[in-house]
Amino acid sequence: MGKNKFYKNLYQSISYFSVIMIFVFFLLIGFVASLNYENNFGWILLVISISLIVLFFLLGFYWIFQKVLINEKGIQIVFLNKIIKECYWKEIESIEDANIMKNPAIRIKLFNGSEIHLDKRKSIIAAIELCSNRIVK
Repeated sequence: MGKNKFYKNLYQSISYFSVIMIFVFFLLIGFVASLNYENNFGWILLVISISLIVLFFLLGFYWIFQKVLINEKGIQIVFLNKIIKECYWKEIESIEDANIMKNPAIRIKLFNGSEIHLDKRKSIIAAIELCSNRIVK
């Protein structure tokens, strides 16, 4: 079997980081423009841009670095080698398409009423179909 370990929230992380980088880009343009003035307080813009990037990783650390393991037993969500959620294939009611924060996702509904959301990537779909013998729509 191929690779069965994936970053759980990769698409969301990329989209949020892209938005932050757009803000940082404009802040850096402001910093460069401020270098032309004698009373230079542009360093504040530089501090803000670095702070935005650091805050993204500090606040999002838990979500950015979650991984999902898909195997013959089921699905495990792991953070720093600790299992935070686990479900077996027999516990899954349905697997369907969804959108989470305007990003394509797979919604896995369990019989106990809880849900797991994974990025809708070809590799994740292939791993689910291979291990669970279900077709992901």
